[in-house]
Amino acid sequence: MPRLHRDILLGFALICSLAISLMSSNLLRWADHSLYDSQTRWLRARMPSALPQDVVVIGLDEAAYETIPEPTALWHIHLAALFAGLSAAQPAVVGLAMPLPVRSYDFLVKDIDATLISGIYRLRGAAPLVVGQPMGIGGRLRPISPELLAAIGEDAVASLAICEDSDGTVRRINQRRCQTADKREPLASAMAKHLGRQGSATGMIDYTAGGAIEYTPVGTVLDWVHRGEDDKLRALVQGRAVVVANLLPTETRHRLPVSLAAWEPGSRTEPGAVAHVQALRSLLSRGLIERVSEPVSLVLAMLGALLWFGRNGWAKLAALLGTGGAVVAGSTYAIWQGNYLHTGTLLAVILMAFLARLAWESVRHYREKQLLRSAFAGHVSPQVMRAILGGSLQPDADGEHCKVTILFADIRGFTARSENSTPEAMIALLNRYYAEASAAIHARGGAIDKFIGDGLMATFGVPQPLPAPERNALEAAQDMLVRIARLNTELAAEGLAPLEIGIGIHSGEVLAGYVGSRKRRDFTVIGDPVNTASRLENMSKTAGYPVICSNEVATAVGFAGGMVDLGRQEIKGRSALHVWGWNPPLAKRVKKVTP
Repeated sequence: MPRLHRDILLGFALICSLAISLMSSNLLRWADHSLYDSQTRWLRARMPSALPQDVVVIGLDEAAYETIPEPTALWHIHLAALFAGLSAAQPAVVGLAMPLPVRSYDFLVKDIDATLISGIYRLRGAAPLVVGQPMGIGGRLRPISPELLAAIGEDAVASLAICEDSDGTVRRINQRRCQTADKREPLASAMAKHLGRQGSATGMIDYTAGGAIEYTPVGTVLDWVHRGEDDKLRALVQGRAVVVANLLPTETRHRLPVSLAAWEPGSRTEPGAVAHVQALRSLLSRGLIERVSEPVSLVLAMLGALLWFGRNGWAKLAALLGTGGAVVAGSTYAIWQGNYLHTGTLLAVILMAFLARLAWESVRHYREKQLLRSAFAGHVSPQVMRAILGGSLQPDADGEHCKVTILFADIRGFTARSENSTPEAMIALLNRYYAEASAAIHARGGAIDKFIGDGLMATFGVPQPLPAPERNALEAAQDMLVRIARLNTELAAEGLAPLEIGIGIHSGEVLAGYVGSRKRRDFTVIGDPVNTASRLENMSKTAGYPVICSNEVATAVGFAGGMVDLGRQEIKGRSALHVWGWNPPLAKRVKKVTP
């Protein structure tokens, strides 16, 4: 088997192992939860599940506490009246999501306990009763008065504890996962059992079931009871599940994935009773949302890992986006059907396979380019090398005509300087000069075409196109003069004479391509603009300006930077040319402050 194919298969095996590890862990639980919440909100807004018969909520709100004169602990007579009214209205099941007295108050009001106990017995005789114990101080369940507990029965007591996920959001009602001291089943589960519906211990609340939760104030219900308007209460609750809930704003509130309470539109932080009501709705509708089985999740993860195969490109990117979209759409539909998939983790597996193949190919291509770079090192300039590696320049291709800006630079008096120095010293000086000049040219997108003794030739616009090559060339010329001025400071400190350079710049159409033999080639440009730029550099010796450029270059930059019109000048070997002299402002300032 070829090594490339073997590496690809080994990579796929590694991706599959990582995918299985991710799907079997809770490492990306936050991503799963975030996506689940977003999908749930989308489904609730666009595809809510209708309830054949919604849960009736009777709420103890602020109005009740304002209109009932007795303190809450002495509401026995009012609760007894409520229970008596409900018993006559014939509900299917009644759940109390509210605190009941924790002790007897007969010592304070004679026979007050008997009144409430009588109401409880009447209600239990008419419909199943489930009493939820709320959480009290220290994370323990709030106790119920022994007298009332005897009337209710131990088997009718459930829990109002709320189980929050690690991010503080309520998605389940299985409080045993969070409250080790609570051994009772949740209120919603206990009520659903009386109606023949059973929920699992790991199921998630279906927040798409039903619309916004409405409630009828307990004050309104008591008014019906006191006025004998039993028909109104019967029309509200007959044959339905009823939850009497404490809905005060001061109740402990919990964050939900969606907004449920109609009396607090837009709020997703709501009383715990709201979560229990929605859990009951879920159980009475399609049931709790169950997680997809582990084998199915692992198979999906391995299918997602298949994105490791195939070369990266637009088609592969389209496959990534299509696969991700299909996973999101499929998992959203699964939630609507009552199944929950770790969508965030599965998307991470798919993205991991895609990026891993991208990284692997990038490393492989990088190594290939490094080998190519090593093979061509010393033969072409860095800009030409980048063009070759980028695929825009083929060494075997014919030359092409293009417009380019050419810069020539030369050191003044270099020959005389060489006569009074050693070759080693002159080479060292040239290397320092070329290092500064090359940095200036490369920083402006130019390419060094060749070094010619103490001079150099650079091109702007080829092999890499530039939006404004004339401007780049002038900026490079200015930077060269600035760098040379700073270099002269170093030379002065070493007791060496300063350097002076002249620069010529011209723009025109040339033929760009490779010249030489098959064993040794150079990328260069050929044409009259090359000779003209060289002549302009030579003109800078007598024109009194360090930079001489043609009218084409000056026009392209709008004659900016203080250029001086030198008119038409005779050029050796060609007709007269309109030229401009330039002493870059920045170079002049640096030269003034340089000793």
